[in-house]
This record gives sequence, structure tokens and C-alpha cells, in this order.
Amino acid sequence: MSSFIHYFIRHIKVTNWIMLVICLSGVFALFNLQKRINPKFELQEISIDVPYPGASPTEVEEGIVIKIEESLRGLEGISDVWARSTNNYGSVTVEVDDGYDMNKAIQNIKNAVNSINSYPVGAEKPVVYQETTWNRAIMISIYGPDDLFVTKKVVDEFRDELLKTGKVSNIRIWGLPDREISIEVSPTTLERYKLTVNDIALAIRNSNLNISSGSVLTEQEEILIRSYGRKYEQKEFYDIEVVSSIGGEKVRLADICDIREQWPENRFYSEFNGNRSVAFNVMYNNNDDVIEVVDIVEKVQQQFSEKYAGLVYFETFIKETDDLEERMRVLIQNGLIGLSLIVVLLGIFLNIRLAFWVSLGIPISFLGMFFVLWATGITINEMSLFGMILVVGILVDDAIIIGESIYAQAESGKPKLQAAIDGTLDVIKPVIIAVLTTIIAFIPYFYFYGQLGNFVWQIGAVVIFSLLFSLVEAIIILPAHIKHSKALDDARHKRKHNNPFFEMMRSGLNKFLITFFDKVYSRFLRFCLTNRWSVMAAMLAVLLIISGMFGGAHVRAQFFPEMEFPFARISIEMPAGASADVASDVRHHVIEKALEFGRLKEKEDGVNPIQRYTSWRGGNINIFLGLVPATERDWSVNDFMEELNEYIGSVPEADNVNIGTATFGGRPISVKLLSSDYSQLLKAKDLLKAELTKIDGIKDIQDDTPLGNNEFIIDLKPRAKALGFTLRDITTQLRQGFYGQEIMRLQKGRDELRVWVRFTKDDRVSISQIENLKILTAAGDYVPFKELADYRIERGLRQIRHENGYRSVRVYANFDHDKNNLAVVLEELGSEIVPRVLSQVDGVSKSAGGQQEYMEKMMGSITYSMSIAAVAIFTILMFLLKSYFQTLLIMSLIPLGVIGAVIGHYMKGIPVSILSFLGIVALAGIIINDSLVLIDRYNNLIRKGMDVRDAVWEAGKTRFRPIILTTITTAVGLAPLILQRSQQGQWLVPMALSVAAGLIFGTMITLLLLPSAIYCGSDIRSLLNRLGNKMFDKELKSRLELEPAFKASTNAQD
Repeated sequence: MSSFIHYFIRHIKVTNWIMLVICLSGVFALFNLQKRINPKFELQEISIDVPYPGASPTEVEEGIVIKIEESLRGLEGISDVWARSTNNYGSVTVEVDDGYDMNKAIQNIKNAVNSINSYPVGAEKPVVYQETTWNRAIMISIYGPDDLFVTKKVVDEFRDELLKTGKVSNIRIWGLPDREISIEVSPTTLERYKLTVNDIALAIRNSNLNISSGSVLTEQEEILIRSYGRKYEQKEFYDIEVVSSIGGEKVRLADICDIREQWPENRFYSEFNGNRSVAFNVMYNNNDDVIEVVDIVEKVQQQFSEKYAGLVYFETFIKETDDLEERMRVLIQNGLIGLSLIVVLLGIFLNIRLAFWVSLGIPISFLGMFFVLWATGITINEMSLFGMILVVGILVDDAIIIGESIYAQAESGKPKLQAAIDGTLDVIKPVIIAVLTTIIAFIPYFYFYGQLGNFVWQIGAVVIFSLLFSLVEAIIILPAHIKHSKALDDARHKRKHNNPFFEMMRSGLNKFLITFFDKVYSRFLRFCLTNRWSVMAAMLAVLLIISGMFGGAHVRAQFFPEMEFPFARISIEMPAGASADVASDVRHHVIEKALEFGRLKEKEDGVNPIQRYTSWRGGNINIFLGLVPATERDWSVNDFMEELNEYIGSVPEADNVNIGTATFGGRPISVKLLSSDYSQLLKAKDLLKAELTKIDGIKDIQDDTPLGNNEFIIDLKPRAKALGFTLRDITTQLRQGFYGQEIMRLQKGRDELRVWVRFTKDDRVSISQIENLKILTAAGDYVPFKELADYRIERGLRQIRHENGYRSVRVYANFDHDKNNLAVVLEELGSEIVPRVLSQVDGVSKSAGGQQEYMEKMMGSITYSMSIAAVAIFTILMFLLKSYFQTLLIMSLIPLGVIGAVIGHYMKGIPVSILSFLGIVALAGIIINDSLVLIDRYNNLIRKGMDVRDAVWEAGKTRFRPIILTTITTAVGLAPLILQRSQQGQWLVPMALSVAAGLIFGTMITLLLLPSAIYCGSDIRSLLNRLGNKMFDKELKSRLELEPAFKASTNAQD
């Protein structure tokens, strides 16, 4: 190692070339790195979608879902299977094991699904595909005249123009369904001509064809025989012949039917600020740069706004790059502020020239890290940016230790070359070990479960790559630069050469540190060493107090903290089958109440909190309210939503109205029940909901089994069977008339038009029309339906969910953290309430859901990965210290650092969450570094013959300054992020606070508790030595060799 260090110190050109390569590579990579909001990742999920028009959820379950589930049993690589059956549609989602070949999984699933030959008549072909991660880049609300067809033409042109650029590949449009050709006929007309809906459908199919009939091969050429009878326009259907008599009378389609091209009857409805609109969503995937995509969209949007000014309007509702640019601005600004503070502190603490060379390690490390990010496909995103802020204060730790060591060697009078070599070699071992342990502490980030794991691993990657380049810079580049700088001349000749400001600050700070050390730290350390056992007992008491604070809810704990979002969402669940007019009235009522509330808030605060709104109606009604930014208000989104909920009040026409924002990992209260007996499952659901209403703090209790439409259920009478009718015969005629029969699909440009035949709308509005409908018999006679069948009306299901082959029901709720402790409630739920419910039903089991399920899986992955990391760190420390006691002592400081993190959360008033825990993981490596530096110094002093008390004292004294400096640089680097109020950086605050607060507390532990613990260890060994046990005497020799502190204490006793 000495010759290695010697080579680079002597050959400064080689060293500078290495630095130049790192810097140039990093600059190149920086300009080519993709910029995204979140890290890119691939979903390990495969979806199977099967449309089944006209089918109920029960029919979909029996005819589609169960068959697919059975076909998937036993396939390798599958971990979980979820299914959902709704009206007209069945979907199955398969989660594939991590690491399993997705192409192989897709092929296996396709083979299994396509092998099913018993799908019901009317079901469409299953579509199997891998779920792709698409994120929205920008959402534009496009609105214009009441004629939606005009808006559609502009939207199509806008879409074409964007796709031409080659940079936009996925566009999703809401509020603009495919048009259809509806051919409607009345039952009385059918009876007059003795026709059925199927007869009309057959006539259209036979007349609306493009047919190839082979070819004629003449001597000159081959001539194709073709007929072009396909009709695409509404008017072209008029003259299709339906009936012709022997006398030559012909009945055309237009004579008996109404034919029109129209929007679907139950189409998706979208609105922006009260105007009927189209929601135009431009998406981006893992290969796209979101900023580039949005720039292109905005340029084209500007062109179209000018082209169609006054006719069609283009309003940006959501632009995700606003969040990204704001997050980048916040994080970069905070990072630069932190970096500047670090450089200033180094200039104050150290010689200004030495501070410059130490600080140079930060940009070199970052540029090297940028190159590795580019080479490995990692992007610039919120996670990687936070990793940079987190590591900026850690990067200089090894440089500070090496720089100060070299400077101290020069101050002792050694030549510059020898000072550089000796100073580096004196601390290189603990520096390398410290960096390695920090790297290992961040490795668990790569193994966290689920979506959060897909995000935070990039924090670990950035920190690890930066630390590796920092180590290279500190060992190879820094000593060479310091050796060739004038900093060592200053040291050897005791010159000051600092900037007057820095010299004044440094002089004052040195006096302060000396005074602080002599009058505060040294006295307190002496007190701790003298009362070491009392200090250890006090620390145990602090641990118990912190535990009590959790138990007494003084420190709030929740899985994921409440975040400030720029939107509030109102979700309205209407009763199944509710008419479009009723849904529209409810939507307008809720929107008007929300706007009225905004105007009232404007009178109180001077600013209307609701800047804009959009709504749409599909299965449910969703209203999004765009709110003022967090930096321009003094209220939280959660407070706003609570007040808005009270103001809107109850909505009797709706099944449920929920006002909230997105929740990571699902609802805080969520229990999933599984069973093959649906009646027992529903009973368990009702019992559980009743139990939840008794618990304080639980609110908005819901389940995922809302009732569906009323169902008209048919039972054949004996007369129907006597006339030769089957249940299929009658239901087919009913379905064709009331639901409609899809004849064909026409490709009209890019649009796919479905051609339907059905009864006229006026003939589909009452039950009496079904009762009096005349059913055509095989003999050509008509019999009223009510003579052929009985019926009853029952409420059906809106959806049926499955999990791994069982029917599932999920009960979920929100939680008010101010009224109760979520951890206590979840414990009671799991240990008492759910078992009590399950004891009252048969064949029902429980599966965790929502945040609880996510938390259990996350904690399992954290426990596993951290256990491996702890073993690896312990092994590395053993190589350096060769002492079980000292290694265990250092490892025991990690949980003590958690105390500081908890205190920091308590003082700032934010809950301890999973994000806080991620910061604590990072904290572990930093605490180890500081304690390792102190213990390594202590061991060196013991080897030189110093007794335990003096060695502990001297180690604390000599390592006080570098430990304080590394702590301050890290904490100061994170301070701007902790103090910022921007909503874009809020969810990074718990991580940063855990590191900063835990490190400050950890520093006190290192400087005070660690020396006391070392001394307590010496007391224990002395006690064992005095016992005079012969067996111990045999072990004494080995302990003397392994434990330097033990040897010293034994000598002291002699």
C-alpha cells in the first residue's frame, strides 16, 4: 500500500490525468442523462383481459375468470393471481416472481389461456400482455362548441401532429369514445313483417361485405375477382334490402329502422371548468425524457391554440414537469446551499488551501457518479437527487480525515512528500473500513419490497457510487494535490495565508472549540468516565422513555406520512344503474358546493383555494380540484378536505362520497377476507364493519362489494317448454332487442365504428314493455313474453373479486391520527377483532390488505436485508478491530442513534414513518464511521502503552474536532431540505431529518457514551481477572492478545 500511495503522490501528471478522465466522463454523462419525475422500473405483472358484452359479473366469473384461474394453476414463476369480474368484462392480473423471465412467463400464460376451448358464446378473444409503466407527462383539457364531433376533428388532428414528431408514442384520451352506427327498430314493426332483430342483422351482414373470389389468369395478366360491398357511412345503409316478396315488393332498411351515427348511449363524460371537454393525456415510458416530451407538446399546443383561437381551447390542467422542475429546483437549490455551507465550514475549520483540496472531492465524486449513472441507465429523478443531497456531507468525511492527518504530519516538521505518505497511511485503514461499512449500510436499499423499493434503491446507488469515487479521490488524488500545494508550506512554517475573513473566523472558532473542549466537553467527559455506570443506566432510561413516548402516542407513528398534494379529489359512487341525468345532477350539485366553499374561503383568506377543476363520469364520478401551491397558503390539504367534506354534507342520491388525495401503499385500515362461500364472506364483512365503527379514529369505512344493477331474472313457464322454447331462445331475443346485437366493426380511418341493431330507445324504458313483448315461435307465431316466463327483480353484484382462486372482499377505512394510535389499532385489529369476527363464520380466512399488508412485506424485506448487512459490517469491523467487544460496542450504537431521529421528529411535529426508517438505515453507516475513528485512535494509544483512562481521554480529545466537523458538514448539508416548505420535497423531509437529528445525537453518543462504555468494558474484565478463576487464566492470554483495552486494564491492576 505504501508503494501504491507513493507512486501517485510522486507522479502528479498521472494523478491529474485520472482526475481529468473522471471529470470529462462525468460532464459528458451529465448532459446525456434522462430526466424523470420518478425512477424507471418494470412491472412484474401480466394482465389477461376478456370482454364479454352483455354479461353480468356472475356470468363473467363463471364463464371467464374461473376457467382462466384453473388454467394457471401449477405454472412456474407465478406468485399471486388476482381477478375482477364486472359487467361486460373480466380481467386477471398475474404477479410474476422476481427474477423470473417475463417473456417465458407471458408465453406460458398465453398457452394456458388459449388452450381453453369452453369460453361462452359472445366472449371475445383473451388479450394477454405485460403491464407497462406509463406515466403522464401532461394533461390538456380541450373544449369548444357543444358539437363534440367538431372537437373530435381538432383532437384527432392534434394527436396526429404530436405522433408525427416521433417523440410522443402514447396518448390516452378521456371523454371521446368511438362512435357507433345504431340501427333501431320497434317491436311492432318486427311483428308486422314477421322479423326478428337477428333477421335484420343477418341481412346487413350479407349485404355489407368485401369479398375476394379468386382470379382469372389470361394470357396477358392475372385479374382478381373482387366485390366491394362494405358500407361505411350512415346513408349507405338505407338501401340494404331486408325483405322482398314474390310480387316484387322490397322492404329497405330505412323503411323500417332509424339509422344514425352517434356517440354511445352510456359514454364517458368529461368537463373542465364547466365546459364539456376532452381530457388529452400524453404519456411517457422508461425510454422517454419527460421534459423533452412536454416541450414538444407545448410547442404544438401553442400552434393549435393560435390556429383554432375562438373555436377550440387548449388548457393545461396537469403538467408533471412542473413538479419535476420544482423538485429539481428545490433539491438542487438545497444541495447547493448545503454544499456552500460545507465549503465555508471547511474554510473556517481548516487552512483555506487545505479546505479547497478537501472540497474538490465533492465535484470529482459527483462527476464520477454521473458517468456510472449514465452507463447503468439510471436517470436524474427525485430519488437520485435526494441521494446526492444526502451524500454531499458524507463525501468530505474521508477527505477531512486524510487531509488533517497529512497537515498534522507537516506541522510536526516532516518533509512534504513524507508528510503526504505518512499522513495517508496513518489513517487509510480506518478510512477504507469506514467507507465500506457506509456502503454496506446502504445496500439494503436495493432489496426493499414493492413500489417504494423500486424508488429508493436509486438513493443507495447514488450514495454508493459517490462514496467509491470519493474513496479513490481521497486516497489517490487528494494526497498528491496536498503534497504539491502550498498548504503544507503553511503548516511547516506556521504561516496563516488564510483569507482574512476565514482567518478571523477560524481563529475565533478555534478559541471557541478550545474553550468548549476545556470547559464543557472535557468536564462532561470526565464526569461520564467517573460515573460511567450511571451514564449507561441513564441511556437505558432514555431508551425506555422513547419507547413510552411511542406507546403513549406522544410520538406519532404511521406507515406513510400525509403529504401535501396540489389537488383534492372528490370521488362519488353512484348506485348501480343510476341514470345519466341523476348522475349529472349530483355532479353539478357537488361541484357548485365546492366552488361556493372556495368563494367563502376567499373572503376569509383573500385567496380562493380552488384555482380550476375538472370532472368526469365513467363508472363513478370523479372531480379534481386544482389548489393553490403549498408555499402560498398556511393551511394543509387535509384540513381543507375535512372542511370541504363538512360543507358539502350528505348526498342522498349517492352511495358514497369520498374526499381525499392519493395514499401510498393503500388505506391505513384494510382487511381482506377470503372464502369460497360468498354468503359467509358477506356476513364476515358486515360483522367486521360493525366492529370498526366502535373504534375511535376510524372513519370512511367502506368495502369493495357495492351492489350492482337490479337484475330481471327469468324462469320459464311450462307453456314455453311445450312450444319448444329453451331459456337461451327467449333470452337471446330479449338480449338482441334490449341490449342490442353487434353486427360488425368498421374501420373508418383510425376510428372503429361498431354497428348495432336494437329496439328503439322508447321501446326500452319500462318493465311493462318486456312483459308485453311478443316472442316469435318456430312456427312463425307471436306469443307475449308474460305467457312464456315468470320473472323476479333482484339486486345483483357490481363486481366480484378473486385472490388466488378464492372470492375476496376488502374492508377498508381512513384513519384520524390525531384521535388514536394507528399501531395500537392495527394490533387490536389483528389480535382481537378479526379473530372474533372469523369465529362467527365458517370457511373464511383473513389476508392483510392496504398499508398493513404493504408494511408487513416491506418490514420483512428490510429485516432480511439489514440482517445480512449487519453481518457483513460486523465481519469488516472484526478484521480491523480483532475484538468482539469493540465490534459489538460499535454495532450497539446504531439503535441508540435512532433515539436522536425520534427526538428530531417529535420536535418538528411530524410522525415517524417508513420514510423515517429509510433515513435511519442511512444513519447506521455514518454513526459507525465516527465511532470507528475514535476506537481506532484509542487502540493505537493502548498499543503505545497508555493506560485505559488516559487513552480514552486522549482519543476523545484528538478525535473531537474531526468528528464534530463531519457531523456538522452532514447536518448542515441536509438542513435546507429539512426546513423547506415546498410540497415537492415534503416526502423527503422524514429521511433527511432522521439522518441529521440521529447524527447529531449519535455524535454525543460517540464522544461521551462510547468512552464510558469502553471504560465499563475494562471494569468488567478487571472484575473477571480478580475472580482468579483458573479457567479464565487459560483464556486470559488469548484475551490479552485480542483485546488491547483488556491488556491495559490488566496492567493497571498489576
